[in-house]
Amino acid sequence: MNRLQKFVEQGGATDQPGRTAYAFNATVLPEAGVDFDWRRVAGFSAGDEVLKDPGLKSVFQTAIKRGFAIVPRG
Repeated sequence: MNRLQKFVEQGGATDQPGRTAYAFNATVLPEAGVDFDWRRVAGFSAGDEVLKDPGLKSVFQTAIKRGFAIVPRG
């Protein structure tokens, strides 16, 4: 897939979300935290998200340059 995708770390004892990542491919993501795994968010639209939160523009630019970008939890 040649579109930016959104991934969330999911897992742990309470199945709570961890970090959020944006990438073109899950294979470029860093290793998930202990007891977590990366899960793709279905229905993600980069255009819709950046309209809701213009601050994501720099995150998306980083993902384009590096292949991925990580947003800490919270």
